[in-house]
Amino acid sequence: MGYAKNPDCELVAIASRTEEHAKAASEKFHVPKVYAGNSSWEKMIDEQELDIVSICTPNYLHAPIVLKAIENDCNILCEKPIALSREELSQIEEKLKNKNIIFFTSFNKRYNPIFRLIKSILDEDILGKITSVRYFFSHYGPYKSWEAISEEKWFFDSKKAGGGVLLDLGVHCIDILRYLLGEYDIVNGINFNTSCINMQEEDNCNVLFRFKNDTLGLISVSWCNEPSETLDIFGTRGFIKVDMSGRNRLSFGPKSLKRNKVIKRLLKFKPSKESAQNKLIDHFINCIQTKKQESPNFEDGKKAVEFVLDAYSLKI
Repeated sequence: MGYAKNPDCELVAIASRTEEHAKAASEKFHVPKVYAGNSSWEKMIDEQELDIVSICTPNYLHAPIVLKAIENDCNILCEKPIALSREELSQIEEKLKNKNIIFFTSFNKRYNPIFRLIKSILDEDILGKITSVRYFFSHYGPYKSWEAISEEKWFFDSKKAGGGVLLDLGVHCIDILRYLLGEYDIVNGINFNTSCINMQEEDNCNVLFRFKNDTLGLISVSWCNEPSETLDIFGTRGFIKVDMSGRNRLSFGPKSLKRNKVIKRLLKFKPSKESAQNKLIDHFINCIQTKKQESPNFEDGKKAVEFVLDAYSLKI
């Protein structure tokens, strides 16, 4: 949808494993060329002179399509996670060297204006030295929180998904926390359960970690709860507790923080109806036009995957 709305973008081809789905998308967005079948993406990239390849396939196909697109000098917007292993990340990184390609990881949460307000609070040192953060993110899980076109439940296939809820939701959490607080240093622990979905990987997960600035972090993600997204930030001079849905008012302390102009803006904040994904696509296209690589880039996608792999390595 974002590409179709952008006046500087022309959709020329679509590839899908299922011909029915490819044709439906083609008709909806007026895409002239359709490729269908398991290797349709390879044929499309080879045959078409593409400026952009947008990758929104099952997880296990992300890295292979990225590598093919790099070989054909295409700019890339890839859904998260951009890879499933350190080996795939290294292959992508090596291929990107000496290539003048704009690479975006699809971290659309960065385009929610509430995070810019929160970053202003941190950058202006309003809370003092940040001592700890907690990010909780949950929904009902794949195929319940949103309706899938495909009948294949690949999210619950370990080889195709590469992991569970941490790889699905946790990558968003660590990306936002890196944006707000800088690089993480070490993953200290993980606990997890398979609580509500009949699958091998985790559907509930907590990860304890530390940032390079010594802030302590906790990420909790779930496919078994009501949709919820909250961020708690604690500092030596105060705290804020933010509900990203806007259903609950900002909680903060001490009360004197209410006089701060940025806190006031956060108190008045209301969720935007504008699509964060469309904003991401507009930014991506602008970067291609101006030939300027910005974030969320390959490194952001890589760091998020490495965080999850570090956590998974502690599973027992």
